[in-house]
Amino acid sequence: MPTQDEFGWRDRAIAVTSLGAASLSRAAFTTADVIGEKPLRPIEMQVLVALALQDSLAAEPQQRAGTEWLSRALDLESWVVEEVVGGLERSQLVRRSSDAQAIREIEYERAETSDEDVVAAELPVAVTELGLQAVASWLDRTRRHFSGWSPARVDVDDAVT
Repeated sequence: MPTQDEFGWRDRAIAVTSLGAASLSRAAFTTADVIGEKPLRPIEMQVLVALALQDSLAAEPQQRAGTEWLSRALDLESWVVEEVVGGLERSQLVRRSSDAQAIREIEYERAETSDEDVVAAELPVAVTELGLQAVASWLDRTRRHFSGWSPARVDVDDAVT
């Protein structure tokens, strides 16, 4: 049987943090009826939350337009993200922009590398009002897992010292 000394303090911290993150993720993203119709699967809720918070995720603004950045941000296969976004579209929680300006910008960027037409994965995805309500409902349910966190300071998550 291993003793505590077999793991360094850093490895123990990594293991404990990883277990805590896995447990919290299961609790936070359990299947729940957040829109009053059909329950969203954990992966659907994760994508919806990521879209609602996309300005907070590490991605350049122009790379946040379509679903490719979601694939990178959530470490999911592109086809999985496309399938999930399609389901969220059918549920009217998100919509793909058909804005002509956005399409022209994408076509302009692609002109340097390709002659292909704009594909759905490149169209901007926006959360609808119903989607924002679903995220707010999810936050109401999830907030209890974070009692006592974060501190009352507004800038607690800033990396500036």
